[in-house]
Amino acid sequence: MKFPTVLLLAAGLAGPLNAALAAPVLLELKPEQLAQAGLKTVAAGSLEASGEHLLPAQVVIDPRHLEILAAPLSGIVTRVAVVSGETVRKGQLLGQLRGAQLLELQRDYLAARAQAETADEARRRDEALFSDGIIPRSRLAQTLATQRQAAAGLAEKRQSLRLAGLGEPGEAAAGFNGLVTLRAPFDGVVLEAPLQPGQRVDSNALLFKLGKLSPLSLEIQAGADIAGELRPGDAIAIDGCAGGGRVTVVAQSLSSASQSVMVRGELARPAGCVRPYQQLQLRVKAAAANSRRGWVIPREALVRHQGQDWVFVQEAQGYRPEPVKLIGEYEQTLRVDGRLDAATPLVVKGASALKAHWLGLGGR
Repeated sequence: MKFPTVLLLAAGLAGPLNAALAAPVLLELKPEQLAQAGLKTVAAGSLEASGEHLLPAQVVIDPRHLEILAAPLSGIVTRVAVVSGETVRKGQLLGQLRGAQLLELQRDYLAARAQAETADEARRRDEALFSDGIIPRSRLAQTLATQRQAAAGLAEKRQSLRLAGLGEPGEAAAGFNGLVTLRAPFDGVVLEAPLQPGQRVDSNALLFKLGKLSPLSLEIQAGADIAGELRPGDAIAIDGCAGGGRVTVVAQSLSSASQSVMVRGELARPAGCVRPYQQLQLRVKAAAANSRRGWVIPREALVRHQGQDWVFVQEAQGYRPEPVKLIGEYEQTLRVDGRLDAATPLVVKGASALKAHWLGLGGR
């Protein structure tokens, strides 16, 4: 087929966008121009989605995998064994704290233990006396009540020691010294350790903040159209992370600041390929069943002119620019919506050359 020069070019450039839409443009190229442009045309229905969205994200630690170690009572920091950012193992020493109030807890525990032992001896004695008929039942009942009260008091003081992180005086683990030894409750990383030896801390002051490194969570920003395609369980791929991850939550509301949807994901076995609070680009593969309206085209098939997105459609006598709306972005492809059907022949290669001819920049 022989194509003459560009026709009706002025009609597409003389007026604003609505005038261009009212007077369709038909681009007719000469054979040498066609060869130079390297055009390729396929039916819209033959194009398939890659299913992968390239999205920005940040690696975070799920709040359910964080733990705060706070000062049980006021005291003096006597030792700091780790620093912020250090990886620790479960049971590893983090630091030590000593204080007068901690000594008081151990003292109160010793007093309660002595009372409980005395009350238990009295119970055994009175049970023997009652069985021999020497004391009345009322005397035994009073002794039993005293013993139960002493046992409850001892349990309370023992629990106070445990909450404070103190050992029971007399045990091999800790003596009567008011010293609290802080250890890692799980394998993880020290996120905060704002302490110095000799520093005085108040009750409930932050001593250490720890987080688990496996699994790690992802906070992904997605546009509303892309988020509409995603479902929990969709695959997540990150360069350098062999295991990959999955989508766990797709928020039902937009962020007022960014007008994006928060999509949360999880990396079950990051194995050091990412770090907490790292910002990165990742790929989320939407399930094919969740694909939305429109048509998927290569990125090079779309051009932009006068604030509008366009594709080129092949007709019998040439090529016509067709306005479309961009509704989704993938790693290698785009999803557009417009007056297209499965049989529409779309230009998927050489669209930039056609745009040049459309704007009067191509050769004649």
